[in-house]
Amino acid sequence: MTAEVREALSAALSASAGLKRLFDAAGHRLFLVGGVVREAVAGRFLPGADLDCTTDARPATVRLIVSGVATSLWTQGERFGTIGCVVDGQAFEITTHRAERYEVHSRKPVVAFGDDVISDLARRDFTVNAMAVDTADGTLVDPYGGRDDLAARVLRTPLDPAVSFGDDPLRMLRAARFIASHGLVPDGSLVGAVQAMVDRLHIVAVERVRDEFEKLLLLEDPSEGFRFLVHTNLIERVIADLTHRDVAEMSRITAAVAAEPASRWASLFVRDSAEVAAARLRTLRCSNGLVSSAVALITARARLAEISSSRGDVRRFIHACRVPVDSALAFAEAVAAAGGESRDRLLAFANTLAELRGIEDVDNFALPVDGDEVMAVLGLEPGPEVGRALDFLRERAFEHGPPSKPEAVEALQRWQATNYCAES
Repeated sequence: MTAEVREALSAALSASAGLKRLFDAAGHRLFLVGGVVREAVAGRFLPGADLDCTTDARPATVRLIVSGVATSLWTQGERFGTIGCVVDGQAFEITTHRAERYEVHSRKPVVAFGDDVISDLARRDFTVNAMAVDTADGTLVDPYGGRDDLAARVLRTPLDPAVSFGDDPLRMLRAARFIASHGLVPDGSLVGAVQAMVDRLHIVAVERVRDEFEKLLLLEDPSEGFRFLVHTNLIERVIADLTHRDVAEMSRITAAVAAEPASRWASLFVRDSAEVAAARLRTLRCSNGLVSSAVALITARARLAEISSSRGDVRRFIHACRVPVDSALAFAEAVAAAGGESRDRLLAFANTLAELRGIEDVDNFALPVDGDEVMAVLGLEPGPEVGRALDFLRERAFEHGPPSKPEAVEALQRWQATNYCAES
């Protein structure tokens, strides 16, 4: 064990010392598991990160153990064996030893509690996550060779992959994330099991599939995960439209745009219409806000490919854009660069935008008069003529810049006079 690994394990044990004392006093075992152990074995500890633990104590007992000292307590996952809490300023998720599986036609896991940490680790997704640290003495519990697999950069399951993926089919999709995030290479039996069991993903709730895929999307570079999904045909069970895409181009574009949900989801559909993107995202039950933002980015990129860099067109674009213009421009520039497209039009747009920002508040376009004032100035009753007057004034502002209120009033009066003469 290297000095880095010993230091990381010591830091993890120190962060959980307060919780350990509580479980010791109650006569129960407590183990660190999951990401904190995996990262510690790699010589890393992230201060402030939530710590996952497993114990032989049942959920109700866990709640009683921590309730007297926890500054925060979450019990939403209690029926699945998980209690969340904050003790001594450290956040924990504490799960009773368990074995979890899906029934053949069920979308929800069946949970059974146990008393043995080894059996608990056997039901974990991958060997690199099937390690535990006994808080009693700092012993690394690694019955399935996770430490060696992490060093060899191999992704395997603790049990036969058909059993592991049968327990929770979402693990097939999660494999793509670990391949991309940790540079792991899936072993042949894992790949074969995914290819054979790909249809099994349909029993998993669409929200869980969406959330796991988004975790892959938000990685700095999800490309190897994409390749795995395409190679195994798992991508068809997530977003069928992506099955025949150029995975190299899709990977480049996704990695190039900002690592936030709207940009990453939108990056998948830059070769599609906004309507197609909206339909696919709604199928995945993405939030209305996410759908709106992603569609706005796709729409803005398409518009930026068509308009000129004149001041009028830049003002019109900013007024119509439903996301911050800088975000839209950055998205379009990233897609163009990753896709090998010319960026000349975008650079010209950006130059004009910078000029306008130097002479006017172009990002906060507003007319100096509203509908009521238009009716007062022109002697109009409520109706479509008021809307036409405002449209005229807005278009004039796009072309010539924002008017003062006296200039707007004068322009409206000239417009009315001209229209009156034309109609006469």
